[in-house]
Amino acid sequence: MKWLSHIGQGVLILVFLMAGLTKLFSNTEQIIEMYSDPFGYPPIFMYFIGVIELIAALGLIAGYRWRRIAVLSSLLVLILLLGIIASNLMINAFADALLPIMYLLLLIGLLIRLIHVESVMKIQPQ
Repeated sequence: MKWLSHIGQGVLILVFLMAGLTKLFSNTEQIIEMYSDPFGYPPIFMYFIGVIELIAALGLIAGYRWRRIAVLSSLLVLILLLGIIASNLMINAFADALLPIMYLLLLIGLLIRLIHVESVMKIQPQ
């Protein structure tokens, strides 16, 4: 089952790496068309979200070696996904919220595996 969590982690890495790079390397007109017009967010905020997505993806990559970093990056991804879902639901784009909900379920499975099965964040008595 460990390989299944590695595959799920890899999917999340690819998704957030692609999303972050897309936001950072898009020109301002594309950012306005994709995010500012429907969501009402300023373009600078979307560039900031792109940086956060890249940091989360790099943390998940480092999480293959250091599992605590994977947990911390997963929590960052959790916050991002909740924001994506809430943003889509606020503009009544229910169909656009389905894919982030699937990623959220995948992330919850990864977090359960990391915390409970691998005991990554277990507090040890002194």
